[in-house]
Amino acid sequence: MKLQITNYKLQIIFIIFLLQSVICNCLYSATISIQRIGCVDMNRIMDEYPDAKKIKGELSANLNTRKENIKNFQSQIVATELEIKQMEEQLQTYNEEQKKAKEIAAVAALAEGANISSSTETVVVVDTGTVTQISSPTFTTADIETKKVTLEKQKSDIEKYIAATKQEEKDINSKAKKNIMGKIYDAIKEIANEEGLTVLVDSSNLIYGEDAQDITEKVLKKLK
Repeated sequence: MKLQITNYKLQIIFIIFLLQSVICNCLYSATISIQRIGCVDMNRIMDEYPDAKKIKGELSANLNTRKENIKNFQSQIVATELEIKQMEEQLQTYNEEQKKAKEIAAVAALAEGANISSSTETVVVVDTGTVTQISSPTFTTADIETKKVTLEKQKSDIEKYIAATKQEEKDINSKAKKNIMGKIYDAIKEIANEEGLTVLVDSSNLIYGEDAQDITEKVLKKLK
């Protein structure tokens, strides 16, 4: 007898549980049906919103100027590298020719009794009326080292300039986005209230929304 009563109570509890589940589902469905869903194409708004286009133009102009400056700096670095290479090659050639001339002069002096005159700047060989003169470069090894120091500074400067350009672009974008998005959200909110929409989603993130009302055009008109 007790077992039958227990089973009866369990059945009553199960039925109550089912009724509660059905009621909750009905209430949820009713709530969803009352809500009006809208969507807005944020990419299109950012492309067509006049203030956004203006800021993008200013950013592009500033960025193009900085990119042009970077190209000029890079050209200067290439020119300095080339100049250093040419100076080193010229100095090396001079040293080799100077050494060779001294050797030839020494041999000629021994063979024919020629007079030899030499200095740190030029080597002159006089033998039987023939004069060979090798002029020294107009720069020294110290000058080359100075050029190398200049080159390293140029490279350091351009690295800092590139880093500053990236940071400035990031800061301006962040500030512009903050100002623009505030105006856009105000316009979206106003249109949503006018249309009685309770839920809004970005069109680019909308997987399915047959009954979703697209308010993009109205938002753009409001912003213009």
